[in-house]
Amino acid sequence: MITPENPSHGAGSADAPAARRAVSGLQAAAEAALREGNLAVAEKTIAEVANRYQELGSSRRLADALVLQGDIARAAGDLAGAERHFRAALRAFFLLEDRYAAARLLSTLGDLHFVEGDYAAAADLNRQAVERMPGDSSALTRLAYAEWYAGSPADGEAVFDLVLRWDPNIGLALAGRGQIRTDLGRYELALEDLDRALTSQLSHEAEIDARSARALALAGLGRIAEAEDELATALRMDPKRARTRLRAGRMAAVLGDQERMRAELKRGLMADPSLPLLEQESARRILHRFGAE
Repeated sequence: MITPENPSHGAGSADAPAARRAVSGLQAAAEAALREGNLAVAEKTIAEVANRYQELGSSRRLADALVLQGDIARAAGDLAGAERHFRAALRAFFLLEDRYAAARLLSTLGDLHFVEGDYAAAADLNRQAVERMPGDSSALTRLAYAEWYAGSPADGEAVFDLVLRWDPNIGLALAGRGQIRTDLGRYELALEDLDRALTSQLSHEAEIDARSARALALAGLGRIAEAEDELATALRMDPKRARTRLRAGRMAAVLGDQERMRAELKRGLMADPSLPLLEQESARRILHRFGAE
């Protein structure tokens, strides 16, 4: 039986430290190749690393190598391969009873499903991560987004509330809660969240979404010139983003510009990548209301 750090299968105990050092060097080379974008070399090297750790019976190091294999596969766009490697690593971390590493990997798997648009699976995986790390704000924030995108904005808002009670300055959580509050028409509260979120270090896409939501909230409060300026900023940052087009259409509806509303909502519905089902349904409800489907 292979046990953590217990050599077996072809490596004598006297040779094991030297063998592990050699494999560690190979793993460092795989990591460097990944950083440099040389994915073919990284993939070939980490596969050899995983095989050698398997032969050495080093479960901990094998699990870490499997995680790196998953990262390389994900960077190459092979999401199925990434999930296969991550799940193999997850099984190893379960056997090692490493709750922290398992929780981190569950969130990573959740990210894969989120990218693929399987928000229910992403929520379930992040919920499992939170069960193992109840106070982890990153896993909770991921859970909140997944629940929101899966069609439960109220549940998403409740989880964002929990995150922000623990740390009121997490920009991604503020941006998420602000967007939900905008969608629910609670514009003053939404602006408080979104203004604070935009003072933090958001990713490019998160900033665009915060700005388009802010534009819609400003329009809802009658601050039209500010709303148009904020929407223009969001569109300059990425004119093809579906969520921005959806909010531009909703803003046009608030302003009574039905022609612009129809054009923007249809552009949002046809965009690639597509909107989550919750937002597609919102766009179609507005179009149906105005007889524009």
